[in-house]
Amino acid sequence: METGETPEFHQLPMLGMAVRVALHLRGLPLITYDLFEKILYSTLSIPVFAVEPVTRVLAEAEFVVLNTEGPTIKSVLPTIPLYEDIFDRLGDYFKRRQFREQEVFTVELMQKLSASPISKSTVYNWGAEQSLVDRVIEIGDFGSFIRNHRTRGRNILVSPTYFTENATAYADLAAQEGAGNIKKVLELLKSNPGWPIEIIQNTRNINGHELSAVQLNIVRALAGEGFLQPPMIETAHSGANFFLFGPTPNDMQIPVSKRPIYEAALALVASMRQGQLLPAKYAIHSPIALLTKLRNQTWVNANTEAMEQYRKLAIMKVAFLKPTNGNWAELHLIDRPENIEAVDLAITLLSGHELTIVPDEDVVVAFREGHKYLDSLLGRKRMRPREGSRLELDEESQYAIDSLLMRGV
Repeated sequence: METGETPEFHQLPMLGMAVRVALHLRGLPLITYDLFEKILYSTLSIPVFAVEPVTRVLAEAEFVVLNTEGPTIKSVLPTIPLYEDIFDRLGDYFKRRQFREQEVFTVELMQKLSASPISKSTVYNWGAEQSLVDRVIEIGDFGSFIRNHRTRGRNILVSPTYFTENATAYADLAAQEGAGNIKKVLELLKSNPGWPIEIIQNTRNINGHELSAVQLNIVRALAGEGFLQPPMIETAHSGANFFLFGPTPNDMQIPVSKRPIYEAALALVASMRQGQLLPAKYAIHSPIALLTKLRNQTWVNANTEAMEQYRKLAIMKVAFLKPTNGNWAELHLIDRPENIEAVDLAITLLSGHELTIVPDEDVVVAFREGHKYLDSLLGRKRMRPREGSRLELDEESQYAIDSLLMRGV
């Protein structure tokens, strides 16, 4: 494609961007248009040329009321009630619009790609004309919401929206092992997050769900290079164990500012699985019940495995360990909003529920507080250290710091 013009897709991209904005508008007061415009292009990745069309789509969908003077938008009043489902209202708007065949097919394709990469040849068999399929894939590749990977002699389609990291590795895995097998494994990991890799390999199942040899190969691949590094817990009685999760959620489910909370939730789930499935003596019967107790009373009873089982949580400053008698220690939650949120997220993951699409709180505050806060927010983002710039400590220094952190110092 030589230009960015896609006339047969004139509504769908604008609607997608409008949803991203609408998620941040619930319950907000009147917003001046100059502030609204700046927030959209500087924090929500809405291209400058699309800000006004997106704003007018929001008005058509009855997400906002526009205050105008002639053709000029002066201010924006959000009209999304606190307890109304944005997607219900979006569905009503979708029904009122006459979407083109290409746009309807794109929605259907994206729904399927949210579960697993798919072979292009499989999509051709869905009944749509090949020219339509090719055009949708071409537009998707140009718009970065579909990636067409050629690997192992096959064309594999991957959605970078749902497989936010390592799309190429997932495409290669789909070509080698088949999209259906990947879908089953990812569904099992979604309903049983943090299952120990060693147990999966030894029992050839995930929580009683048997795996074929091909599906077991997928598990081994997901635990290897090119995918999300599984959390690890090392204990004297069971050695080093790795706990497997599915793909990293996208930025609409876990905004960048919430990534540390998500990582803390994974560590919490891993520590629960360690105690549930790999205990030295007494097993955790209900990880959800134990996490609920930790959230509600901020501590759980002492056990002899706590120092090893929960070490990572202390290092991440999610909790600290309080020694009692001998090698017994209690786990105490560090009572901060982000830690409580991490516990809630861990409970959601263990329940097998879908992660809800959440607004970026910094963006919501910027809408409320205005230009001064927005400028401060943008300044903080520019000052964030680059990944990999972390100071490396020698082993003895790291051990000393870790020991202090484990005791809440």
